[in-house]
Amino acid sequence: MTPPPATLTDPAPEDWRRTDPRGILARALVYLQKGFFGILAALVGARSIGDGDVRVIAGIAALIVAINAICAFVTWRHHRYWIGPDDIRVEHGLIGRTARSIPYDRIQDVSLAEAPIPRLMGLVEVRFETGAGGKDEAVLAYVTRAQGRLLRETVRRQIDAAPASTPAPAQDEPALLAAVPQGEEPARTLFVLTPRRLLLFGLFEFSLIVFVVLFGAADQLQPFLPFDIWNPDEWRTRGSLPLGVLLGLGLALQVAGAVLALLTILALGVLTGLVRTALRDWGFRLEQTPRGLRRRRGLLTRTDVLMPLHRVQALRLTTRFLRHRFGWHALEAISLAQDEKDASHTIIPFGQMAEIAPVAALAGLPLPGDTVAWHRSSARHRRDRALLAWARMAAVAAGLFVLAAVVPPMMPGEPPEIAVALSVAGFVMLGVGALLAVRQLFLSRFSRHAVTAQLLYAQEGWLRRAMTIAALVKLQSVELVQGPLGHRGGYADLHLGLAGGTLTIRGVPLTRARAIRERALADMAATDFSRLPGSGS
Repeated sequence: MTPPPATLTDPAPEDWRRTDPRGILARALVYLQKGFFGILAALVGARSIGDGDVRVIAGIAALIVAINAICAFVTWRHHRYWIGPDDIRVEHGLIGRTARSIPYDRIQDVSLAEAPIPRLMGLVEVRFETGAGGKDEAVLAYVTRAQGRLLRETVRRQIDAAPASTPAPAQDEPALLAAVPQGEEPARTLFVLTPRRLLLFGLFEFSLIVFVVLFGAADQLQPFLPFDIWNPDEWRTRGSLPLGVLLGLGLALQVAGAVLALLTILALGVLTGLVRTALRDWGFRLEQTPRGLRRRRGLLTRTDVLMPLHRVQALRLTTRFLRHRFGWHALEAISLAQDEKDASHTIIPFGQMAEIAPVAALAGLPLPGDTVAWHRSSARHRRDRALLAWARMAAVAAGLFVLAAVVPPMMPGEPPEIAVALSVAGFVMLGVGALLAVRQLFLSRFSRHAVTAQLLYAQEGWLRRAMTIAALVKLQSVELVQGPLGHRGGYADLHLGLAGGTLTIRGVPLTRARAIRERALADMAATDFSRLPGSGS
């Protein structure tokens, strides 16, 4: 006789708990921070009310603060959670009520995030991650650091408990929390991003995003500026004097001015890269714990993430052209859990191969050795890709040539230069198509793959190089796709399912593609990778 399915325990009304009351103030300040520019614009607009009376502006500011405080209180008052023996339940909302129940066997990880404002109050945000839909299934904001660590350890202990068919005995949350051992887990440091390394990393993270931020801020602060920055006539009028002065300085000084402007842009790009890197990766530390890899990083927003090794599906080793010349690479773990809206966890952001290799081996996904047999895509596939790249531009060129022949008879009064311009544009398109074809042939030299008894390696890219190392047994799906050209050329694309996306190997000879698919399907069918024992100890 088949036993009846297990049912989830329903919490009593008094078992529900709320987050820390100090979260009301933290949330209100966060609301003000996020809406800073909008609030500033509203206050500027308030100057026209009452002829700029300070009391009117102050009253509007007080109203905005009061509305934020009320919203924060209502959010806290109608947000509650319960941690039971079988699942976690989170309910929130006043008008639209949302209730979520997440069984422990669906939770991939529990991470802690400390944003600047809550961090000053000793509060953290607890995220329960399932890897479903690329978002957190439940978030508790905010609880104390101690409560956050206890909640994380409680959930992890429940995840590691008996199988789902044998639910843990029912206990209230205080009993569950009391059973969690205090103190930090024993850990072995695997990688630390020192301040000196962080500085070097920031130099490679050149970015001009600061100009986007400045333009956005200028748009929001337009009422404070002395003229309309989006009016070209204003710039021509105001810039005529500096431009005239510059033109009268002579060629040498003009060149010096242009060089100075370029150096200023470069300096801003370097500074932006340094700031972004410091904010994201300050205090980066990777450790091995009995539960897996623990990663902590962040200057203003501090995150603490633990990745069970048996849930890591693949590793991705990335670098760029200049970094590769100096031997610097980044290592990411592709996991069922997520990392700040991303399917990959950065576990080494900026390291040498000697530092990366031990971590990859620890995850059971070692870097390829000299004995690995690499394979390139089909020669027919490479030729087809090059021809397609050229054919697209050739089609555009053909259209331009047709217009060059048709337009002049239809427009007898127009000068013949139109037909000449269209013909020249057609020849330019043919030249661009030839360059794209050569580019495809060149890039195909850097795309290759290899398959061992348990692992699959896929490498691609020239300026941005990436190599993915995947365990065949942990793939979620394997799909073999052939287009019309693939049918004629005897090759196919392999789409391998991973958390957060698909790894595609293009142009594999059909016989080899089928062999890879059959080997992967055999391993996937023989093993339930979600039940693989952890290897973090």
